[in-house]
Parts: sequence; C-alpha cells; structure tokens
Amino acid sequence: MEISRAGKRAKGAPSPTRAPEEIVAAYQRLEVSQHPFFVELAKGSVDLGAVYLLMANLQLGISPHFVPWLARTIERVEDRRIGSLLAKQLDDELGHGDFSQIHTRLLDTFVAALAPWRPKGKDEALLRAGRRLATDGARPFHATDPYEGVGALIVGEIFAEKMDARLAAEMRRQNEVKGQALYWLDLHEKLEVDHSDDSTELAQLVPHEGPQLAAAWRGAVDQWTTLWRFLDDVQELVRGRGRREGTA
Repeated sequence: MEISRAGKRAKGAPSPTRAPEEIVAAYQRLEVSQHPFFVELAKGSVDLGAVYLLMANLQLGISPHFVPWLARTIERVEDRRIGSLLAKQLDDELGHGDFSQIHTRLLDTFVAALAPWRPKGKDEALLRAGRRLATDGARPFHATDPYEGVGALIVGEIFAEKMDARLAAEMRRQNEVKGQALYWLDLHEKLEVDHSDDSTELAQLVPHEGPQLAAAWRGAVDQWTTLWRFLDDVQELVRGRGRREGTA
C-alpha cells in the first residue's frame, strides 16, 4: 500500500447497501502509523518539536469541542442504547466527577511539558492545523441527520486508538518528557482501546438500511478524511519549521 494513499483506501461512497459494521472493518484496515508524519517521526531520535506541533494543534482542534460533540449526539439520537455508550465516553472525558481528571486539563499538562520544544513562530502560523480541524471536525455533528455524528464518532475513536498507540511508542523512546506530564497519553492509550471496541457496538446499533445508514457512512468518511488531513497539515508545519526559524 502506498503511504500517501493510506488515508483514502476506505473512502468508498456512502451506500445503503454497505452494512454499518463495514464502517469499522474498513477503517480498522488502515494504519495511521503509515501517515508520513509518523513515518518521519520514527526516524532517528524523537523530534519533540514535531510532537509539540501535533499536540498543540490537537489541543486547539479537538479538546475544547469533543465534549459538546458527544453531548449533542446523545441529545439528538433517539436510540438510547447509542446514547448510553456515548454517555460512558462522555463520563471518561469529564473525569468521572473528579475535576483533576478532566481530559482537557490532562492534555494541557502534556502540552505545557512540551513547550520548551515549541518551534519559533506566531500561534497564527503554528496552530493553523488545529483551526481547520475544529471547523471541519464539527461538520458531522451539525448535519441534519444525527447519525452523521454517530458515524464520525465511530471512526474518530478508531483513528484515536491508532494514533495514540503510535505516539505512545514514540514517547517511550525518549526520556526528556516523563512522569505526570505523560499521564494524558498513558490514559488515552488504554482508554482508546475500550472506546474503539465501543465503535463496534455502536456500528451494530446503526440501522442496516435507509437514510440513517447512509448518514452514518457520510459522517464516517468525512471524519476520517478530516483527521487524515489534519496529520497532513501538521506534517506541513513540521516541514516548514526550518524556513520559519530561519526567518525568525
């Protein structure tokens, strides 16, 4: 498989003839580790400046928005079995009532620990990947059919499991950022496995025919494309780092 095409292989047009379980099967076959960002990150010593760009943009593009996206989907989908599964994820994100464990706060700690490796440049330039992610990632959750949000959440968790596992493997190759700073990553590496398993159960609850099935496929295709393009955008920032620092 060509790396440059790995994010596009499972994009088939949404179709009511493709069972919702195929959403999981199609995207599980894709490896986020094959994205050029992670391929290059694995070369040589860990590039903490590149990791900073990834996480700071993720912090802007997903962290403030994921809880509202979950809550909006729970509110709009009538099937309470789906709501129950998503509520479990929502409780995880909000720390089970322990304010210190809210995931946005844990991510803030991780990004702060990476700050010494922040590339030179203004946030306007360094965080453009996160701004596009926030805009494009929201699209399925504001679609007319709430099952677009369900489809987006199914593939989002699959993507997150793969990305977090790859990033965790990279961070274990370095010793400069450690301890409590890595708690968000350690937690997500474990939790995303559970959430990815939930994606299989969610897919089984999507109607097997009609507009809701087509909507789930639209949301899945849209969200995976958005997340893959986010890594494209981060990689562009990494590659442009030398040019920015040379003119700073």
